Amino acid sequence: MELAISEAKRAGDRGDYPIGAVITRVVGGREVVIASAGNRVKTSGSSIKHVELETLKYVSSGYGRYLPDFVLYSTHEPCAMCAGACVWSRIGAVVYGVSQEDIAAYGRKHGTEERKWRACLIPCRVVFEKGNHHIPVTGGFLRQECQKLFSYGSTYR
Repeated sequence: MELAISEAKRAGDRGDYPIGAVITRVVGGREVVIASAGNRVKTSGSSIKHVELETLKYVSSGYGRYLPDFVLYSTHEPCAMCAGACVWSRIGAVVYGVSQEDIAAYGRKHGTEERKWRACLIPCRVVFEKGNHHIPVTGGFLRQECQKLFSYGSTYR
């Protein structure tokens, strides 16, 4: 998760929402980092360039359609779109920092026209449960550190 936080800060430095993700592969009882990236929604001009989706696409292109031996770490809970991609890729597990509720609460209080911090208030667990594929999920991992990303950089205050 610390690498995901670093990626989030790099995303914030380039003008994107400071959200980061890492995908690891469990090999012989250890986790090996396969991919890491920061959000590109703002700089790409595409509302679907979520970092979770982009890292899943990248890893799938090299490791195949299904990823049962992989773990997705994200500083923010995957939205319904990204959670759906987790189901379709059969990711092995998901770990995230702040929840969709945390994102929405921050957006209501501090959002601006430029940085809305909108949230899709469908928990990823619900998508996983309805997706007919069991995905273990851990939320709130390094939550306080991930909450600090909401106000990362002077352009987010």
